[in-house]
Amino acid sequence: MTNQKGRQEAPDPKTGRKSYDLPDPWHHVAQTAQHTRRRPAAVPDQLVHRDPRATRVRALHIDPDATSWHLELPEDASAQHDVLCRLIGDTVDRAMYHRQALLHVHGNGAGMRLPVNPAAWALACAWRRLDLPYLLYGPVIVTGPDTSGVIETLNDRLLSQAEEVARRTKELHLEWSTRPPVSESAARHELLAYARRATRPS
Repeated sequence: MTNQKGRQEAPDPKTGRKSYDLPDPWHHVAQTAQHTRRRPAAVPDQLVHRDPRATRVRALHIDPDATSWHLELPEDASAQHDVLCRLIGDTVDRAMYHRQALLHVHGNGAGMRLPVNPAAWALACAWRRLDLPYLLYGPVIVTGPDTSGVIETLNDRLLSQAEEVARRTKELHLEWSTRPPVSESAARHELLAYARRATRPS
């Protein structure tokens, strides 16, 4: 995965500010949580499946506002890449935070000032069992692993965990509208506690 932490610290060429000079994204999530997610116009209808059992190459799309939805990817590697580029952006990086899953993210999300994706960040931290020192930006797609260049379906257990982390993140965003966290650090710790409970082995 591209070192997003390095990008995050690079000054903006227009303003000269670094990413940590930007307004704190963790304190403004309550507004985005109230928005209704709209399906991107470029996404063909046949890619969206409500019933995960009907898909063969199943994935989960997580928006920055923590809205999540099931996605069906084609079985061909080139076609899979084309779909991911349409949904995420021209530059797609993949990161492995769990040995049975991949997170597909924009390769320059910080540089393009895409919105922070707290749900995907919390999921990655929980799966990796550490606090990542960098954030994830823009829409994130969670899939199964890559075998011989072809992405596999996301298994039921990890799909359920990813959906639960997104759901709990959205609930927490709504709570913060009336009970804002005292600091960015407190917000991250509270979110990670939610995510770790959701991914705890049953």
